[in-house]
Amino acid sequence: MFKARMKFAKEGRARYISHLGLMHTMQRAMARCEMPLWFTEGFNQHAYVSVALPLSTGFSGEWELLDFNLLSENVPVNAVEALNAVFPEGLRAVEIYPLSDGGMPLRDIAWSKYRITWTFPEGIPDGLPDAARELFSREKIEILKRSKRGEKLVNMRELMQGGPALAESGDAVVLTAVTAAGNNNLSPEYLTKAMRQYHPEFDLPCAAYHRMCVYNEKMQEFR
Repeated sequence: MFKARMKFAKEGRARYISHLGLMHTMQRAMARCEMPLWFTEGFNQHAYVSVALPLSTGFSGEWELLDFNLLSENVPVNAVEALNAVFPEGLRAVEIYPLSDGGMPLRDIAWSKYRITWTFPEGIPDGLPDAARELFSREKIEILKRSKRGEKLVNMRELMQGGPALAESGDAVVLTAVTAAGNNNLSPEYLTKAMRQYHPEFDLPCAAYHRMCVYNEKMQEFR
């Protein structure tokens, strides 16, 4: 059995594929490419595929990771090209490599970088960028954070690597933030929720969220 990892992008229409749908899509694509997937033994046999940090439905990402096992002793030649030829619109394989070639354990994922876009069809409200900069420069930003045990009041700044960078682009405000991943995950949606909580005078639209990169505890790019 040969363990491999795929880095892939999930963008465009593909961002609406659910986690379960993504798993089925990946297995179907690999079957169409005749990739020699390893299957579990026993009564309910199935291919071993595992997505790290699944994106919420509607989110896009360019640093998504899929672990899988193969019967072969190496990654098939032209595997990336073969998969991209059968993937649905919005899914794109970037690279496939053996885990023995420096692959990090999934438990080491600690941070994610996101691009958060607030688009205003009628133009960016006066004062909003400055209000956002001031809010996210605070040492304490308390919000109610959901968990399996219910809601808890937390300081979201403790779950971020510094304050987010903010830029204006046409009719949009774009934040770039590094938030905690793994067991103490902070969804980028909380930045939008914090802005709505602390500055209700601004009518924030629905935001778009895009994962740009994933890091370990030392802020090394995860691979």
